[in-house]
Amino acid sequence: MTFLKRLMEIGHMTQSFSTYKAEFSATLIQTNAILMSDIFEVTIEFGWLSNDYAKSNAAFLKIKFFIENLMHQSVLTHPTAKVNMSNIDNKIVMLPHPPSNDVIAMVLHAKLNSIVSEHIDVISVRVGSKAIDPVISYTHADDEYPGLPLLSEWVQEDDYYYDAPWWFRNSTDTDEIEITEETDLTKLRESDTILDDLEKAILGELKIEQEGGEIVEISDWKPEIIKD
Repeated sequence: MTFLKRLMEIGHMTQSFSTYKAEFSATLIQTNAILMSDIFEVTIEFGWLSNDYAKSNAAFLKIKFFIENLMHQSVLTHPTAKVNMSNIDNKIVMLPHPPSNDVIAMVLHAKLNSIVSEHIDVISVRVGSKAIDPVISYTHADDEYPGLPLLSEWVQEDDYYYDAPWWFRNSTDTDEIEITEETDLTKLRESDTILDDLEKAILGELKIEQEGGEIVEISDWKPEIIKD
């Protein structure tokens, strides 16, 4: 349920929301075999859906992590790109179309809502480019995504590991798995657990290993006031 729909259900309307601003650097591959670098400014407007402050804070930190860590220094490409990605260690973000502000905003709006929808509603995502197109930004603020293909169109397979493209999955995935005749669809690839670990750390449920191998329970830590 979106932020505005929930407010309508309880008979309360507001124009208030939170705003998060960030930027990330990325390498772009367009229709030609040319590598282009750019810095993207991102503005995300969102509403809080939960009264559970710890889980809501964890959800917000997932948004920050995705933008500032996963998207930063990534390679934005597309299925018809003429550059081989197989030997690149950067995070590959496979877009359905050549990278542009509108495509990136639409994908981020879908992905972030898929990650945090239980506690946060991402109302809009605005993306602007500092280098390639510094004059025009694009804002996506709809629950529909006309530029994003269905799974069958995207992976072009009748059977697949997942029931949705990566931008509709609650994960750190930013691309898809290539399917061959030898692929065993009953065995999912190991997923990155960093988003779950982040939430557990915020909630005090994660054990952090210090140097020397000692295990420290975060939940046992208590602040201490030091007097002058």
